[in-house]
Order: sequence, then structure tokens, then C-alpha cells
Amino acid sequence: RIVSSAFRLVALLALPAGVGLSVLAQPILLLLYPAQRTDAIAAGPHLQVLGIASIFVCLMLLTNAILQSYGKQMVPIYTMVFGGLVKIGMNYILVGNPDINIHGAPISTLCCYMAIAGLNLFFVYRTLETKPHYLALFFKPILASALMGAAVYAVFGLLNTHLGTTLSALVGILAGVAVYFVLVLALRILRAEDVQTMKKGDQLIKLLHLK
Repeated sequence: RIVSSAFRLVALLALPAGVGLSVLAQPILLLLYPAQRTDAIAAGPHLQVLGIASIFVCLMLLTNAILQSYGKQMVPIYTMVFGGLVKIGMNYILVGNPDINIHGAPISTLCCYMAIAGLNLFFVYRTLETKPHYLALFFKPILASALMGAAVYAVFGLLNTHLGTTLSALVGILAGVAVYFVLVLALRILRAEDVQTMKKGDQLIKLLHLK
């Protein structure tokens, strides 16, 4: 029960963060580095890939903790070594290709953390007596994050020509937060048991009418 709740909370936070970072990669960089516009635009495609990679980093950290708590301390080490080998191999293939060059670095990072998270999820499934239902845990957060990403992209696209990149990015982020909050409640992604142990969790349950 605790493991499933942890998966839901990580999916609830990591998925929209990664999707939002990927969708608004270039505007966010322009927002942070207005004086280095050319470099920010050039780095945009890299951050798009790394935004998705951040989701798997979060999954890796959670599954590492779960495996360690079940006495499988060596498993995360082995999976991270494997991920490191994937990173080195992909760098050699992609970065070493003159047509791809540095653009291959974030792709290899994504593949590295996907491999680690995938292996960890497999070993968590094998370790737990009560098997976690991954499809049920991740389907709704993925759906909500995809719809939020589409909303952010649409809002930014509509406003960019009128308000400029900075203001459009900020409005897009706020729109994404609002859309995602509504979807979390509408799809009942968050459960009462997920926030019960938090500070003032009971008040939050009543405020959001969680079950």
C-alpha cells in the first residue's frame, strides 16, 4: 500500500514537471538567460529530451529506495552500472557521429535513465509479495500530464505573437498548473491515503474531497 502510494505521488509530481519542462524548453531557457538568446535557442532541443529524462530520474530514485528498504541494496548498484554502460555506449555511437554530434548526449542520458528505471521497476515487481499494478498507477497521471502539456503548448502558441516569449511562458505555466490541478481532481488520481501521513493531511483530504 505504501509503495503504491509512493508511486502515485512520484507520478503525480514528476510527470507534469518533465512534460512541462520538455514542452516549454526553449521559452524557459530564454526566460532564464535573456542575454544569451542564441545559446538558449540552441540548447532548447537538448532540454526537451532532458525534461523527459527527469521523469525517469525520479522513478530511479524512488525504486532505488524501495529496493534498499527490502534488503536489495546491491540491485540498484548493478542497474546503475548497467545504465552507465548504456550511456557510454550511446555516447560513443551518437556523439561520435558527425551528423548527430552533441545532440546525442541528452539522448544517451535519456536512454541511460530509462534503462535503470525499467530494470528497477522489474526488480521491484519481483521483490514485492503484493505486486504493484503499474498500468493502473501510471495511466491516469500520464493522461493528465499529456493533456496539460497540450494545453501549455496551445496557450503559449496563442499568446507568443502578442505578449512575447517571457510573459507567454509564465502564462503558459500558470495555465498548465490550473489544468493539471483540475484533471487530478476530475480523474481522482490523488487518494486520501496518499496525503494522510502528510502535515495537515486530514485538512487537505476534506478540502479536496479525497476518498
